[in-house]
Amino acid sequence: MGLRRWFSKPWWRAYDRGYSSPAVSRTVFLLLLLGTLPKAGADAPLPAPRIELRLEAPDIGGPWKMVVTNDGDVPLRVAADGRLLSLEIEPPETGSIEDPYGKTGKKKKAPPPVVCRLPAELRPSGVVEERAIVLGPGGRYEEVLSPVLYCFAESEAKALVPGARVTAKLGFPDAAKGTAKTAPRPPFLAEPAVLSPPVAASKEIVSPRFVVAAPPPAATPSLETEDSSDDPNGPKLELTGPARVDSSDEKTVATTFTVKNVGRRDVRLHARRDNLLFDIDGPDGSSHCGLPASRRGVPRELVDSLAPGASRSIEVWIGEMCPNMVFDRPGLYRVRAGLAFPATPSPDGQRAWTQTVVTKEPLLVRIRQGRLPFFTSPPQVFGGDGGS
Repeated sequence: MGLRRWFSKPWWRAYDRGYSSPAVSRTVFLLLLLGTLPKAGADAPLPAPRIELRLEAPDIGGPWKMVVTNDGDVPLRVAADGRLLSLEIEPPETGSIEDPYGKTGKKKKAPPPVVCRLPAELRPSGVVEERAIVLGPGGRYEEVLSPVLYCFAESEAKALVPGARVTAKLGFPDAAKGTAKTAPRPPFLAEPAVLSPPVAASKEIVSPRFVVAAPPPAATPSLETEDSSDDPNGPKLELTGPARVDSSDEKTVATTFTVKNVGRRDVRLHARRDNLLFDIDGPDGSSHCGLPASRRGVPRELVDSLAPGASRSIEVWIGEMCPNMVFDRPGLYRVRAGLAFPATPSPDGQRAWTQTVVTKEPLLVRIRQGRLPFFTSPPQVFGGDGGS
């Protein structure tokens, strides 16, 4: 319908007579009709703050360093909390740039990224005041972290391989994203620390994607062991345990170790739970647990034979072998176990096994809750107006 016919309608003429200026009234009506009339109090959205996230990741084993930098000219109040980090992991590229998944001539959709984040008991739901800092222009915050703490489940650990492509995100995912256009609601990762701010608050920041490299060779076990026999056909013991234990607190660090005869001849032994040894590396340093009694008497009837390929299981609560404070702080622990065999007489007069057996790989333990806080020290600001 043409505008001339529109404005000639009787109802429009009645509406128009209520205004002193027909030209103004028609303009107002057209703006309302087209939805372009600015609403009272509406302002243009503020730009996002210039804050950068990057991860220095030399290899998949870690440790990694998280660096948050204020690249803008407005001071920002930032949640300096690595527990808010998540990792989106894409598989390594197997083909060329044109065909990254090695399926020439076939279009194959890339698998969705594997997302690693801390469980709810470890990840805060809001900004923890003790971790809130002000980053001035040019200021930065650094935190050392272990990727294993985030990618702890077996499926997540399998995704974190050499060549994997990782994108890190820090903050609070916007649950309202993709729905009706609404202003973001707290909590915010970063918000301006000035009155009448020229930038908006930010719920989450994203790092550039990076590729991780292979880890260096594993270190030599710290538990001391004796050299095994030179007889290639003799008995040989191996101690194994699970790769990971995800524990709600320090009271539930329970697991099962298996001692197996991987040699070619029977071995006489007496395996005891209280002969287990543990070297533990955690957030507060290293600890050594367990003290087998070298002069403990063992009845002859408790010494039995372990045939080649046979095994024995030992269930243990690691906490009962260690002081109470060892697992008090939430976080990641690396536990290397050993099983000692004090000299024990065999009922048939044969020599029983006496060498200490050590696990080849450490057991990873994640403690979700503890009596101590997660962080061992307050956050520090470097550069800018807040630090060195």
